[in-house]
Amino acid sequence: MTPYELRFNIFQEAEALADRQYQSEYAAVAMWNENNSEKREYPKFPTFEYIKQLAENINNFVSSSSK
Repeated sequence: MTPYELRFNIFQEAEALADRQYQSEYAAVAMWNENNSEKREYPKFPTFEYIKQLAENINNFVSSSSK
């Protein structure tokens, strides 16, 4: 696997993580709004910048050597 493929895989993992987080928060708000008169705002869909930051955090964690 080339370094480009590895970085893309890390980006895909970050995207999946952001999507799972969004889906979880969305479901919680939907359930709240369905059962309560006080409505909450739905979460914003993850932006490219947020996913990129997650990927950088994952890459830094994976790349750091534990001594």
